[in-house]
Amino acid sequence: MDRRSFLRASIGSSIAALVIPGAALAEDHIAEAIAQINKAIPYGEEPAHSSSFVQHIDNAIDHAVMAQRAHANRHVKRAIGYLRRARKVAYGTHLLRYSRRGASLAKKALAQLQAAG
Repeated sequence: MDRRSFLRASIGSSIAALVIPGAALAEDHIAEAIAQINKAIPYGEEPAHSSSFVQHIDNAIDHAVMAQRAHANRHVKRAIGYLRRARKVAYGTHLLRYSRRGASLAKKALAQLQAAG
């Protein structure tokens, strides 16, 4: 093996080592965001549970943002938008129609994250 091919091989393996953990880390965060959304949706469909809904949505947003930073993906970006809208709709209200609207947006975010994973 000459010097050039050794250099190419070492650079290639270094780049792969940097990219693969980012993708794996993103998948872990996507999985956790999906789990948080699945916990949030039942709270959004019940009256007077918007604070629990918002707490799980906040956790999902945090994980989705970390997944987006680790490995950018358009589905994750859309999911973050839906989650932020869901939080905004349900935050500070206990009216069932608003929490149901938030749950509907959370379901759209869930579909986007499942498409990303």
